[in-house]
Order: sequence, then structure tokens, then C-alpha cells
Amino acid sequence: MKHSSFKQWLGLPLLVTVFVCCLLFWIVLGILIGHWGILLVATICLYLLMVLIGYYFLSVLFRSTDEALATIKRFTEGRFTLNTAERWNNSSNPLNDELYRLSEYLQHTKRSFEFQQDQLGALIENLGSPFLFIDRHGTIRLANELFQQTFELKVDPKQERKYDEHLTDPILIRLIKDALTLKTEVHHSLVVPIGIQRYHYDVYCIPIRRGHGHSKGLVVIFHDITRLKKLEKIRKDFVANVSHELRTPVTSLKGFAETLLEDPTIDESERNKFLTIILKESDRLQLLIQDLLELSKIENEHFRLDVEKTDLGVITEETIDLLAEKARRKKIDIDYNKQGLGVVLGDPTRLKQMFVNIINNAIAYSPEGSHIKVLVMEQASEVLFRVSDNGIGIEKSEIPRVFERFYRVDKARSRNSGGTGLGLAIVKHLTEAHEGRIEVESEPGQGTTFNIFLKKYKHK
Repeated sequence: MKHSSFKQWLGLPLLVTVFVCCLLFWIVLGILIGHWGILLVATICLYLLMVLIGYYFLSVLFRSTDEALATIKRFTEGRFTLNTAERWNNSSNPLNDELYRLSEYLQHTKRSFEFQQDQLGALIENLGSPFLFIDRHGTIRLANELFQQTFELKVDPKQERKYDEHLTDPILIRLIKDALTLKTEVHHSLVVPIGIQRYHYDVYCIPIRRGHGHSKGLVVIFHDITRLKKLEKIRKDFVANVSHELRTPVTSLKGFAETLLEDPTIDESERNKFLTIILKESDRLQLLIQDLLELSKIENEHFRLDVEKTDLGVITEETIDLLAEKARRKKIDIDYNKQGLGVVLGDPTRLKQMFVNIINNAIAYSPEGSHIKVLVMEQASEVLFRVSDNGIGIEKSEIPRVFERFYRVDKARSRNSGGTGLGLAIVKHLTEAHEGRIEVESEPGQGTTFNIFLKKYKHK
């Protein structure tokens, strides 16, 4: 009801009623007393007095009503704040006093609601898992940022689009549909291809219920188990590879030992040949076990480096001297160059172990008469150790796998050279232990370059 209509509804009938009452009073007294002139004047004065009194009370009532209606209108617009001046002006009116108390209550309720909304938003955004909220009609009402980034979707709840209009995976759509239909929790493992990657998720569709089993909607949470799946695959591959790598030398040892024991007529030269093979396979088995133990030690959480100020140039020269004979037998020249000081804070023994593996691989995979370039170069905040060869090279798709355990670019050549397939895995872990990084550049038939970046030593 508008203010003017309220005044018309209340003011005009009240004035008419007062006038009628005064007129009746004047007629009755006139009949009883008979002095019509005096009674008329008295009645008019009484009427005017009553009008003035009525006007005063009506004006107070109208002002209070207008203020109350204005305050209620502000509340409906979401503005619940009343300042002290407004409180003081309205203090004489119990209605406005109650409206002020209502204002304080609404402000408190609004702050509590906003705080809870902020908490809920922070919780959902920092959940660490993709998250969806779907109402009982199948409309997506909320999707956290991680869900949108992971599935490369832009979800705008204002558009009120159905879940099957956003999602494309048929299994996921079926899971959500089953959960909405059956109104019960649904759990399923899902493989989601995103780009060139395949992600593994445990998907939980959980209905949100209220009284009498009515469902308000559905919460969908995606737990990323991709890393666990990869670790499980690595573990299985590791067991299979270890079994295979151990079986080969053990079979050779057993076969030649049985031959020597069962055939005493074998001549001396043949016997020596068999014993040489047994010794070679024993050395290979010992090296494999040694590398396995070394890798296990490096990966242990209690593994620590004995760091000290170390000159990479000195370590590199010692490594080249150590492998010089092997390079000479293949007629391979090693060209070493140093630029800058090349001083880092590292473990000299472990650094030499890394360099031996890298340069030894370069020698093993390079043809006879080729060249290997070794560089130690000081940069702004790092020291670069680089080894380049012109060997068989690595396919681009295979480069990410070279640091896997037992991975070999050329299995036959690696075994003939005495490799275990664990060298680069050890190098990678030791590089990370030094807080460095390793990069590989390669072209099939053109050669391979390994770059190891280590933090430069800073003088205190």
C-alpha cells in the first residue's frame, strides 16, 4: 500500500466521523437546552479542537508509518544497515525500535551467511579434487576451478545447462544419471582421455538428502589416482625387468656349470672358454645387484649427500682419465672444454658417479673413430655439464623414457657393453638430490646431448 492511499484510507473517514459526532452532539444539546447559537459556537470550537488533536496524532502516526515502510523497503532491497541518527530519531516509536533490532539481526545473519559462503567456497576451491554440484533436475550449479581446468570446460552456473550438455564421457554421464535416478551413492573407476594424456579417477557420486529421503541434488568428486596407477605399473615393470635381467646371467651360469660338471672330457681350451663366460656373467650379475642396491639407497628417504665446495672441472678431468682406456679401444676422441670456474656445492663422489654414467653411455653408443664433446660452463646462477656424442641417437617419443629403470635404446648393444639399464635412473635421482635438472636433446642417427644444470656455489 502506498503512503498517500494509506492517509486517504485513514484520514478522511476519521475527519468525517468527528464532524458527524460533533453535529449529533450539537443537535442533542440544542434539543435539551434550547440555546442554539451558543451551542453552535461551542460545537464548532469543540470540532476544531478535536480536528487539531486528531491531526496531531495522525501526523505522528503517518510519519512513523512512512519511516517504517521506508525501512522495510530497504530491507527488501538487501540494505539492512541503520545508522545511529536514524535510531535516535525513531526511538520514540516502538515500531521503529523493533525495526532497528530487526536490522541488527538481519545484519548479523547476513554476515554469518557470507562467512559460511566464503568458507564453503574456499573449501571447494582448495579441495584438491575436481568437484561438481548438480541439482535434482540435473543442472550443474557449481564446478570448482580444478574441475574446469582438468576437463578443459568452462562452466557458468547462470546458464543453467544440464550435466550431459557439458560432459562428454558416456560412462561418467551414466554414473551421474544412475545416482540421480536411484538416489544412492555410486562409485566407479574412470579413465578420462584429456588431450594426449590419460587420467585415472575414482569417481564418487553422492546424493544430498533432506527430510523424508528427498534429494536436493548430487555431489560428484573425482579423486585423481593417475600417479598411483603409474607407480603400480612401474612396480610391475620393475619386478618383470629384474626377473628378466637376473634370469639371463643365472641361466648362463647354470648352463655352463652343468656342462663342465657333466662332461669331464672337455679339453682345456674349451673349459677355459666356459669359465671365462661364467666369470663374465658373474661380473654382470654382481654389477646388476650393485646398481639395484645403489638405486635403492639413493631413493631412500634417509639418503643424504656429503656436500662441499666442488670444482666440476676437476671431477670431469678425473672421469675422462678413468674412461680414457675404454674410449681408446674404440678409437674415440674425447674433446674437453671448460669455460669459467664451474664451482658448485655438491657431493664429489656422487658427481663423479653421475659423470661416469653419462660419458660411459656416450662411449658405448658411439661408433668407432667418432668424437665426444664434454663441456663444463659457468652460467649466471648455474653450472652446465654437457656431454655430446654422434652415436645412434634416440627417437623423440622415446626421450622421456631414457631415465626409466632397465630402459635401453639398443638392448643388444647395451648388454654387450655390460650395461644394466639402471645408469641413467641413478643419474636422474642424483641430479634431483643436488637440486639440479637434466635435459636430453637427440636426433636418430645424429647423436645425443645430455645437459646437467647444477646450482653455482655462492661465496658467503
